[in-house]
Amino acid sequence: MSKLTREEKWKMYEAGGRFIETLNQRQGEEDDKIDKWMMTLASGSFGLSFAFINQIVPIKEASHISFLIAAWSCFLAVLILEIISFTVSSFCHSIMAKEEADALRLRYQGIETEYKNRSIFSGANALLGYASILLFIGGSICLILFIAKNLL
Repeated sequence: MSKLTREEKWKMYEAGGRFIETLNQRQGEEDDKIDKWMMTLASGSFGLSFAFINQIVPIKEASHISFLIAAWSCFLAVLILEIISFTVSSFCHSIMAKEEADALRLRYQGIETEYKNRSIFSGANALLGYASILLFIGGSICLILFIAKNLL
């Protein structure tokens, strides 16, 4: 393998940086879309059920109120987890960008390094996302059960 000139190394460094920047930007955009959808769905479900539940099932005549409380609790938990997720995601992206910049700088100097792209925060952010999805599904099921138990 031939030795790279300083100019060739610089071009590789720049290309790698642009590639990583593009990947991080796209990943961030996708994460933001998912977070926004979860916030929209959870807040919409919570708000609509709260506003219109009395027209569907009058609360004074309702049975199985625990399903409704569980649904609202799940939707509220999704909103809280998504707010936490926004913060963790932002922090995670800044850590990843710094780690990649450091790795590229070392590679440019001829020192081979491994880019890990995983931190405890990215794992935590993934768990927050999965928990939000599961809680939304759980809240939706509880709301459907509440309505079904009271209308049938």
